Formats: sequence, C-alpha cells, structure tokens
Amino acid sequence: MSSSGLLAQWLSELARQISQSDPAAVGIGVALLAAGCAYTSWRTWRNVSHIRLIEDTPTARIRSAPQGYVELEGMGKLMDGPPIIAKLSGLPCVWYRYQIEQQVKIHYKGHAQTRWEVIEKDESTETFWLQDETGRVVIDPEGADVSPRHKDRWRSSSSLGGIARRPAGVSNFFTSHSGHGSYRLTEERINNGERLYALGLLKSVSSYTSMPSVDEDVREMLKDWKKDQTELLQRFDLNKDGKIDEIEWRLARAQARRESMKNRQEQVIHSADGLSVMGPTRDGSRPYILSAFTQAELTKRYKLWAALYAGACFLLGLVAVWVFNAKFI
Repeated sequence: MSSSGLLAQWLSELARQISQSDPAAVGIGVALLAAGCAYTSWRTWRNVSHIRLIEDTPTARIRSAPQGYVELEGMGKLMDGPPIIAKLSGLPCVWYRYQIEQQVKIHYKGHAQTRWEVIEKDESTETFWLQDETGRVVIDPEGADVSPRHKDRWRSSSSLGGIARRPAGVSNFFTSHSGHGSYRLTEERINNGERLYALGLLKSVSSYTSMPSVDEDVREMLKDWKKDQTELLQRFDLNKDGKIDEIEWRLARAQARRESMKNRQEQVIHSADGLSVMGPTRDGSRPYILSAFTQAELTKRYKLWAALYAGACFLLGLVAVWVFNAKFI
C-alpha cells in the first residue's frame, strides 16, 4: 500500500475515534486549537507590523533627532561609574539577560524521566548610552524587545551562589554539550561598543549638572538600606547565611544604581538643551525595539518568524476545522 493510502486509512480511523469521543472533550480540543490559531495569527501580524515600521521609519541623527517615536543607530556605551556586569559570566556589557535551569527527575507511570525546570531568570534594566558621531542619548532598556547578538549556554554542577564563571574555549564546548552538571545556564549580552539599532520614544530630560552624581546617590541609598538590616538581608542575602558577603554587596550596589537612575529619569521635563532618553511607548502599535543586528538582519529575522507563525496558524486552523467536522457534522 502506498504512503498516501496509509495516511488516508490513518485519518479515517482517527476520524472514527473522534466521532465516538465525548463531545465536551472534543469541543475543548477544538477551542484550544482555535485559540492557538488566533495566537499565531496575532504573532504573524505583529512581526509583519514590525517589518513595516523598520522599513518605513527613517533613521535620524542623534543631534537632530526630533522628540517622539524615532529610529536611531549608533554604538552602545557604558555610562560613568560602576560597569554593568553580566550576572552569570561576570563579563562587562551594556545589557544582559540570563536563565538558570535545573535538571530534575520525575516519575511518570513507573518510569523515571528528566527535564529542565527554570529556577531563575531576569534581565538588566540599567541605562547606557547610544552614541553616534553627532551626539548621544540615554537608553532605558526596560520594556524593550531586545535582540542581542551574543548568547552563551553552559552546564554547571552547582546553582548560582555568586557569579558563575563561564568556561573558556574547548572546556566551554564540552561543558555545554556533555551530560555533566545538573544546572544549565543561558546568558545573552550586548557588549560595550557594539553597534545598535533602536526604535522607540525619545524624550528630553533636564541637565544633570545641578544634580548629585549617580555615585553620590548610590552611597546615600546604601547608607539608608544599612539602617534596616532585616530588610537588607531579606533582599540580598542570597545564600541565607545571615550576612552580606562581597558578591551580595556587589549586587546591592548594582540595584541601588538601577534605582538611582530610575529616580533621575522620572524627572522628565521638556528641555531643549537637556539630555534625551529613549524608552517604551504606551502605544501597542509602536513597539520599543533594541537590536544588535542591522536593520536588514532584523527584518530578515522578523520575516522568518512571520512565515513560521503564518504556517502554524494555517495548520492549526485546518486541524480545528477537520476535528470539528469529524465530530459534529
């Protein structure tokens, strides 16, 4: 029998089983398929709209960029003060995102199975500069759809008790692909000095010359936190040993710096001679995009995802209609 004949026979038998199934269960299945179809349709539209925005929005120079929704290109640069350190690798960067997974064993129908379970994930929200040959603006990455170029994944025998150093070279390859280590660490980064594309809402902020420096703000904030040791331990005592060690204090300083920068950014005023901050919009049709890929690379990625989601939408819709007809018509 040909493969097409076997497929037809299998579909006929499946349709017979569906027709004899509980109508409520089949109805729930059809509803789930329809929901999946709706979701993939929305994702297709979202990727297509991103492509149109990127292609239709002209790239502005930073010095002459108007206030509002604009497209900029330049290099990501660290601000003065403590550097931004990627939490897992300990590498300096302007932005990072990480995920820690633990390999756990489960028992199902008398068989032991292993799977990866996410135990921690986060991304940086610290501000940095976007700079071109005409000037620079502050980038607030919170709320952005970020596409980093650098991604590392490796295995570790212990969970994060501080900064886990990524193995280098050949050692990194083997620890990433071998079965050793019950923890899997994934980190994405945008490096200092890397070329960036940004599409978002640009606003003016007042000059910082009359304000205390960020370092002064951080010192005052840490001084206040030290007054409440219970709260300090609850927030930053990661290994629960009743004291703040060097690594935990480093994380506390980083958090103080983030909160200080956020407080400064909330003092937004429309001042022509002040700094400018790029951040998210409140308009769902105008996404906030940060990418270490070029415009051509970024649109190619969005086109690929749009095609994949469109295909998934078609298949889910086709299956939903077929199952509905097999049971109810």
